[in-house]
Amino acid sequence: MASQEIIVIKIGTSSITDIKSGVDYKTINLLAKAVAELKAEGHTLVIVSSGAMSLGICKLGLDHAHSGNVAYKQALTSVGQVSLMNAYDNIFKYYGYSVGQVLITHKGLDDKERNDCIKGTFENIFKLGVIPVVNANDTVTSEELAYGDNDSLSARVAVLLQAQKLIFITDAGGFYDKDPHLDSSAKLIERVTDIDDYIYSLAGESSTKVGLGGMKSKVEAARICMDDKVRLLITGKKEISKLGNLYDSDVKIKGTWFY
Repeated sequence: MASQEIIVIKIGTSSITDIKSGVDYKTINLLAKAVAELKAEGHTLVIVSSGAMSLGICKLGLDHAHSGNVAYKQALTSVGQVSLMNAYDNIFKYYGYSVGQVLITHKGLDDKERNDCIKGTFENIFKLGVIPVVNANDTVTSEELAYGDNDSLSARVAVLLQAQKLIFITDAGGFYDKDPHLDSSAKLIERVTDIDDYIYSLAGESSTKVGLGGMKSKVEAARICMDDKVRLLITGKKEISKLGNLYDSDVKIKGTWFY
């Protein structure tokens, strides 16, 4: 068995929500099962979850994500956050785990005193055997909505906790030489060891209506991770069922590793 590690899993908006139908319970169930399997092997898990704004839009019967000013988006997020945490709470309970909500800002991570407080909170959540579900605290600051849908936030949390791995679950499923949504000839790049101008040139903004990030923000998150020796995997929701076997060399998880 692999040595016990801290693993941060960030799941994107389009992977667990839909503006029309709301929460994708099946995907969250697969995620909870994978987390439970990794916990059984002694690993420590953290989830960074997007999706609150999309759920707010669905709950209020609206049909778009990006109209209105920042305060309007913050209001939508506050509504959707309730549905998001209820989904995590109910599904993880089935696997024997409680979840705890952790709301963080980039300014909080920048401040030494608050940084220590955040780390202490995580340490005690771990002692309680609880799974922390992290999101940006959009209500108190507008900067989070411009940071790339929790991408850089999850990288900074991984660094703060000295995690060994950060896993992005995305609609793209990996880092490609072209946008796979727009070009069927796009080829998956399975391994990246240096983020140079070429890699940056391949990264684009979000092509979905509900996500705020895109590959550009994920590459920037990878840079943060690589600077602190955190391995980052970009994969897709179809691979979630395999995450419980992350340390099994016989199980191939499709995606891109940034070393």
